[in-house]
Amino acid sequence: MPSPRRGRGAAAKPAAGKIVRKAVEKLEKPIVRVTGPNRSLPTRVVRVQRRDFHATAQFRRKMAALKKLSDEGKLYKATNPVERDKSITDGYKERIRQKIWDKYWPHDKDLANRLSQRLSDYHPDHVWELQLGGPDTVDNLKLLHGRTNTDIGSQIWGQIQNLPDGTPIRIEVVD
Repeated sequence: MPSPRRGRGAAAKPAAGKIVRKAVEKLEKPIVRVTGPNRSLPTRVVRVQRRDFHATAQFRRKMAALKKLSDEGKLYKATNPVERDKSITDGYKERIRQKIWDKYWPHDKDLANRLSQRLSDYHPDHVWELQLGGPDTVDNLKLLHGRTNTDIGSQIWGQIQNLPDGTPIRIEVVD
């Protein structure tokens, strides 16, 4: 099993391992998705605006990633409803919670409880949005403040829901 990756001063990011393999094995039917942008369709611009309640640094990190994918021509409207396995995101969050307990319990119970409580405000976020053709894998997940995550997703969905599947998307950030 691959070892967890660490950034300077960050907790290890859980490796994919058995949970992803089990999720793939559980699929009863193949995922039907548009395999990429349909270049015969015109590119549509999706504007995402930062709001006062967004966690600013997290919003900018998320939008920088989407902007980079946009500049590389990788974003497109995926077939909806998007096929996903909720056990991947649930397992990701549970592994982070377990790492908190492993690291701080029992020698610093107060810190373990505070971090665990704080984790409840965060969502495992698909950095490359599923609705924009991103993969439903552990490698595509990062924690993001829940309200920021749902608002960004809603802003994007509101602008792409009536577009044909495969429409190329370009992201613009309004900050």
